[in-house]
Amino acid sequence: MAGAEMQLKQGSIEQACATWHRAIDHMDGVRSVRTRKAVTRMRSDLARFRARGLRCAAELDERACDFLGHA
Repeated sequence: MAGAEMQLKQGSIEQACATWHRAIDHMDGVRSVRTRKAVTRMRSDLARFRARGLRCAAELDERACDFLGHA
């Protein structure tokens, strides 16, 4: 997740979203407080991009909501 956060800070939103998608892939089946906090933080980081209608951010947010909803 730290790699995606760095990519986001550098302005590479699409690359950050791809990295976050891979991170969620690796979290499959892991339902810890730490993973929930990381996904929640990711949603917060992406909020301004979702508000602008950026598709990759919206798709990732939907996946994050699904992840958090099944914890």
